[in-house]
Amino acid sequence: MRWVVVGGGSAGCVVAGRLAEAGHGVTLIEAGAAPPPVRASFFDTLDAPGALFEGSFVRGRGLGGSGAVNGMVATPGDLDQYESWGWSDAADALARVRVPIEPATHLGPIDEALLAAAPDARVADLTARDGRRVTSADVYLDGVTLRADATAVAIERRGDRATGVRLADGAVVAADAVAVAAGVIGTPSLLRDSGCTHPALGLHPRNHVGLPVTLRLRPAVAATIDVHGPVTGAILRRHDVQVTAMNHLGPSAPGHGMLLAITLAGDDQRLARAVLDELLAVPAFTDLVEGVVFDAPGGVHHGTSTCRMGEVVDDDGLVVGFVNVHAVDASVFPDVPRANTYLPTLMLAERLAARLVDRPVA
Repeated sequence: MRWVVVGGGSAGCVVAGRLAEAGHGVTLIEAGAAPPPVRASFFDTLDAPGALFEGSFVRGRGLGGSGAVNGMVATPGDLDQYESWGWSDAADALARVRVPIEPATHLGPIDEALLAAAPDARVADLTARDGRRVTSADVYLDGVTLRADATAVAIERRGDRATGVRLADGAVVAADAVAVAAGVIGTPSLLRDSGCTHPALGLHPRNHVGLPVTLRLRPAVAATIDVHGPVTGAILRRHDVQVTAMNHLGPSAPGHGMLLAITLAGDDQRLARAVLDELLAVPAFTDLVEGVVFDAPGGVHHGTSTCRMGEVVDDDGLVVGFVNVHAVDASVFPDVPRANTYLPTLMLAERLAARLVDRPVA
C-alpha cells in the first residue's frame, strides 16, 4: 500500500519508518531539509539557519523536527495518566522507541547545585548516544522515499477518501492512505485546508506553564562555563513540578543560568514558586549565584491536543470525515502529558504506527 506521511519531525519519522519496515511503500514529505547541525548547546542549534518555523511558538523545521532542536530531556510521563486515556499499551510502545537514551555525560555548575540542593534531583536522561544528539530521523528512516523542501498544502480527496497530497509547487503525491504529522500547529492547519470541518479542530491547545528564574552567576563561576557547551544535565521532579537546570543561556546572556520549573498538571504556579524558593535558599545555590530574577510564567513549547483523540480523531488517529487519513503526532494527545513531550510523542507514534501497519483501508 502507498502511504504518504506529511511531516518529517519526531512522530512522522517513526510512523514512516515503521510502515516501510512492514513492507508498505512510504513517501515522507518534509517542508524543511536536512536537520540542523548537531551542536552541544541547543541555543546554538536554534540559531542555525532554517532550523525553526516562523512564529512565536518554537517548532523545529527539517528532518527530526523539534527533536533536532530541543533540550533532549527524555521523560516518559506517567503510565497512570496514559491508562486513564485507555492507553494500556503505552509501556510496550515506550519500550519500542528506537531513539537512544543515556544519562547526561556533562554536568555544569547549575546541575551540580541542583543535585546537591535536593536529594530527589537526578542526572537527566537525554536522547543522545555518547553525548551526541540522536533524533528519530537518524534511526527510523530506512526504506523511506524522502521529499524534502516540499510543503504540503492540502490532501487531495474524492469524497471521504484521500487520493494524494498536493504540494506548494502544484505536484500531487498519490496515496492510498495519508498520515499527518505536521505538528500541533501544522496538522490542524493542513486538515482544515483539506476540508475537515470538525468543530473541535484546532481548539483545546494544551501546554505546560513554566516559571523561569534567571540566575546571575558569580564571576568566578561564570568564567568556568562554555556558553556553547551542553545546557542541561540535571532535573528534579517533586509532585507535579519539574525543575530543569540550565547551566547557561547562550552567548547572548553570558554569566547567567536558569532554573525552569514547569507545572506538569494544571497551571497553579504557587507550588512551583515554593519549590524554587526552597532550592535557592540552599548554600549549593547561594554560593554560586549573586542575583535572581523571577520571570513571568509562560508556555514552554510543549504544545498538544489541537486534534484531540476522542474528538477530531479516533483511537487509531483516524480523522473524522476521512476513511484513510490519520493524524499521528502530539496534536492528538487527549491532554498534555505529565512530562517533557518529546519521549511521549515518540511513544504515541510507536503505538499508532503499530495500528496502521495492518489496518485495512476501507
